[in-house]
Amino acid sequence: MNFIPWITTTGILAILIAGSFAVKSNIIDARSNIGNEQSANVEAMYVEKVAHQSHIDISGIVKAPKTLSLINESAGKVTKLYLQSGGITYAGDTLIEIEHEEEKAQLQIAKSRFELQNTTVKRYKSLYNSNKLSAQQLDESTALLAQYQAEINLLSAKIAKKVITAPFTARVGIHDLQVGQFLPANTNLTQLIGIEKYMWVDFSLPQTYTELAINTPVVLTLLDDTQTEIIAQVASVAPEMSKHSRQLKYRAKITLGNTKLNSNQLVKIKVPIGNKKEVVAIPYLAVIKGKLGNYVYLLNKDEEGKTYAKRTQVELGERIGDLVMITNGLTSGALIASHGAFKLRDGLRAYLLNSERTVAMEDTLSPKVSL
Repeated sequence: MNFIPWITTTGILAILIAGSFAVKSNIIDARSNIGNEQSANVEAMYVEKVAHQSHIDISGIVKAPKTLSLINESAGKVTKLYLQSGGITYAGDTLIEIEHEEEKAQLQIAKSRFELQNTTVKRYKSLYNSNKLSAQQLDESTALLAQYQAEINLLSAKIAKKVITAPFTARVGIHDLQVGQFLPANTNLTQLIGIEKYMWVDFSLPQTYTELAINTPVVLTLLDDTQTEIIAQVASVAPEMSKHSRQLKYRAKITLGNTKLNSNQLVKIKVPIGNKKEVVAIPYLAVIKGKLGNYVYLLNKDEEGKTYAKRTQVELGERIGDLVMITNGLTSGALIASHGAFKLRDGLRAYLLNSERTVAMEDTLSPKVSL
């Protein structure tokens, strides 16, 4: 039996096994020589100071420029009714007629007397100019004409109080009036809400805040639509603070456009406070919360160009969307870890995954930023 092939194969296998152990030993020796240094992959960014305006959120009440409680001055029975609940009426339109037939008859009599007396006065003037009538007779006739004119004016005023017209274009409130219904004097009939291309929003600020200047813009959002923002401008400021709340009342003007608002509607208002200032803004995810406070990781390079993390405590200010203002602990131009900062610890080596970018306040205006 020939054992040479078996011997040859066995020798080759032995050589291969010995070689693999040698390579593995060399790798282990190499790693031990390099050192077992831990690291983490993160995204980084430079930060800079940006212009920032602080705001506070308060509530405001929308007001129509023209609002009227419709009240009848004279008592009487409703003879005609043109009011439609929720409908629109235009300036000068007749809304309600209260029975006034008696006043109309008296007015007709007064006008007849006036016309007759007016003819008499003209004739008396002609006679007086030809010295056929005394001055006293002319004066008495003229006085009687003025009396009849006064009666016409009085009756016309009484009728006007019983024919109620719209003082301005408005939307009519809901009412329960009926033809034939007797109305006592000073009955609250309904509401008229003026229709204009603008509305007011009233709000108040505590005395601890600086008084807002006229034309200062404020931002409105609806309770059922926090995404749509409506710009209003301060139009007037109350001359004194409320003696109960020590707050100063403001009124801002809203240009409506396609926006639908209702009088007395509650809205949220973002009001600027203080002056614009330069602050450092960073992504909120770059902040690590610890037992001793909040901190970020600075990324510094050593002499060999390797990047290491350094934990730095910071003080947080206002948060806007995905950004947070840093009031202390961070200077402009610093390189910090953003995405992946939670994987770092003090002194850990960091590998940067991205090209360096700079945060900007425009990020807070992006539709992708949540408030």
